[in-house]
Amino acid sequence: MEIIDLCTAPRGAVEQDMVRIDPMTAIPRWEERTVLQENHMKLFLNGVPEETLVCTPTELSALVLGHLYTEGRIAGVEDVCSIAVSAEGTQAEAVTRGPANLSAPLAADGAEKALRRRGDFRWEPRWIYALGRAFHAGAPLYRATHGIHSCFLMQDGEILYCCEDIGRHNALDKAVGRALMDGVDLRRCVLFSSGRIPADMMEKAIRAGVPLLASNAVPTDRAVALARAYRVVLICTARSDSMNIFADKYLWGT
Repeated sequence: MEIIDLCTAPRGAVEQDMVRIDPMTAIPRWEERTVLQENHMKLFLNGVPEETLVCTPTELSALVLGHLYTEGRIAGVEDVCSIAVSAEGTQAEAVTRGPANLSAPLAADGAEKALRRRGDFRWEPRWIYALGRAFHAGAPLYRATHGIHSCFLMQDGEILYCCEDIGRHNALDKAVGRALMDGVDLRRCVLFSSGRIPADMMEKAIRAGVPLLASNAVPTDRAVALARAYRVVLICTARSDSMNIFADKYLWGT
């Protein structure tokens, strides 16, 4: 797979002028504030416009690869010939070795049994606590702006990546894309998201083959149903000293 990433856009945040008004004196005061950069990247797949991703202009090639993988458009890195990102970060082109798959929602009743997890992934609570501490410490763009999502990818208790984006889906896709680029075995990995877990986030984890998805926030009922159907461990409201387990071997039934 060839990657040509020419993006030279500012790395996720810019300075903007603002006015702060003192509540006691009503006197306006000029200040600068770091704000997130919102990038609109048009994605072409085999020369055909696919969609526009609203994202932070960092790790864009990983975003494209991870997005195609977690949306079920490709089966793996071997399906991709090349990924090219423009200098402005506003356009990306992915070329696959054959026609890309069509993306379809996963069935909560486990209709796609080939995607079921075996349910024998062994995880340790200390991993989740460590991820909770890492999230609480804050990633770089979060510390600068206090307005961005992050996604951590851990393997065997070691945090390999922390990816940030204005969208929680994009942050997850970036983490998965980086793992694919580096040849990391996602079947041994944990994903930790800063955002809530609805069905579409769970679907991404299922397609990625990740056996455990954790979050600082809460899940939806459909996300819980999917996690149990596809044997993915789902842990939410994860902190440095507590967690709520919504799907694990004791909860996903027969």
